[in-house]
Amino acid sequence: MLRKSILITSIMLLALCGCSDKSKDTAVTGAQGPSIGAPAAPPASPTPGACPTAPTRKFAKTRFVTNAGLAAGAFKRYIYTPYKEGKFKAGAPGHKRAIVKAAAAGLFVVDQLRRAKANAQADPTLCRVLLAPLDQLTSMMSGLAGKLKRGEVDPTDIAAASGGLEGFRRTAGSTGAGFKDKDVPSNVIGG
Repeated sequence: MLRKSILITSIMLLALCGCSDKSKDTAVTGAQGPSIGAPAAPPASPTPGACPTAPTRKFAKTRFVTNAGLAAGAFKRYIYTPYKEGKFKAGAPGHKRAIVKAAAAGLFVVDQLRRAKANAQADPTLCRVLLAPLDQLTSMMSGLAGKLKRGEVDPTDIAAASGGLEGFRRTAGSTGAGFKDKDVPSNVIGG
């Protein structure tokens, strides 16, 4: 049991460290860590006229679909499904573990949405259509992740986040960047 607690705690710490502001880290150390699917320092959200006229990254749409799919998969597996199964209720078997995993998943979701935004900004169509809905979804998921980190589970927040995610999925699909839930490797969030 102690090994599981240590493992979950270390995963939480890794998730917290993985969601740090890379531009701040770069400025302090002068080095950039590896990043899959997104630049180290995401550019500022462009105004509608500031979207590129041609793709500025290779495979930006494919990367966007991957990041959005991972975010959706983590949300469904570690937050929405345990909530629907009643695992967040006080006294339920595995209650604390489910909340810790949901908090780690929330941080993972926010990081994947940050990466998806960086990739959307590199594609003209995605940039024009998806940036505002993506910012709204990221804000919603950040609030949910913050509450889960504090151990607070609000059913209305989880339902709203699920609805926001499905609405974003439909909007992305209308631009040709539809995504499906992707399985998150179990070692990323803790099984």
